[in-house]
Amino acid sequence: MDERPISAAAVGPLPKAAFRLTRRSATLRLLAVAAFLLATTGWRADPATARPLDEVRESGTIRIAVYRDFAPFSEVSDGRFAGVDVDIARAIAERLGLPVSLMPLTAGETVDDDLRNAVWKGHYLGGGVADVMLHVPVDRRFALRNKQVAIFGPYARMRLVMAGSRDPDTGVTSLAELGERSEGRVGVEIATLADYYLLNAFGGSLRGRLVHYPTTIAAADALRAGEVVAAFGTEAEIEAGLGPARKDFEISPVEIPGSTWLIGAAVDERSRDLGYAVGDIIAEMVESGKMTRTFLDHGLSYAPPDAE
Repeated sequence: MDERPISAAAVGPLPKAAFRLTRRSATLRLLAVAAFLLATTGWRADPATARPLDEVRESGTIRIAVYRDFAPFSEVSDGRFAGVDVDIARAIAERLGLPVSLMPLTAGETVDDDLRNAVWKGHYLGGGVADVMLHVPVDRRFALRNKQVAIFGPYARMRLVMAGSRDPDTGVTSLAELGERSEGRVGVEIATLADYYLLNAFGGSLRGRLVHYPTTIAAADALRAGEVVAAFGTEAEIEAGLGPARKDFEISPVEIPGSTWLIGAAVDERSRDLGYAVGDIIAEMVESGKMTRTFLDHGLSYAPPDAE
């Protein structure tokens, strides 16, 4: 097996919260959603074993893990998987000449847990492992503490942003302006990097004005409905929540340490040749503009891996 190192881009340390992807992880919910997916999408459990490229080809199917309930990247809509990461997974499989079997992943407490459950060991409840996992943070220190996997193929840069109304009377279009005001509720997804930042920003003066939502999209929905004056979260989720109304809101970056990070893919460390093949496909998608078009097809802005 080829033992060339798959290097992770050095983008600096990220706060632990940036890796959390805090979602629903209760056991009963996991079992219920798994049963639903089995009935509606044909998803099945697979053995928890790493497979090199030749074995993947011989099997006739590539298994790719994507997060469940994580719009606009991956979700089940009308009984079908949809989202940016889903489209990327299908493009990878098509280039390899294989059908794709999408493995839904319920986010754990950390992405370290997710890599264990999806890539190199499998969940204790069963379900097997995937050949490839998408939406993995590409960060050197994160990669070094997860030596059972190879992290590679950065395909987009995630950014924290603030969205506010452009209304001249009630709108808020910048973080500084928000801090100067003494009123107006602010929407944010609970237990995320944006939440931790807002709890401490401006000497903690925003704490009493924060409204916590289960998802960033829900916070953006509240902004669109006029329930809050601003919403914070990743650019993609904010844009997805605002939808066509995005033109009525000012979206600006939140420039704090750890406010941008790369996302890429991961394979079991023993499946490096598969990682090389998938990494080449991802790089070509980025360079050819196909990745840009994939994001635009979902109404999202695209920041390439080399964007700052």
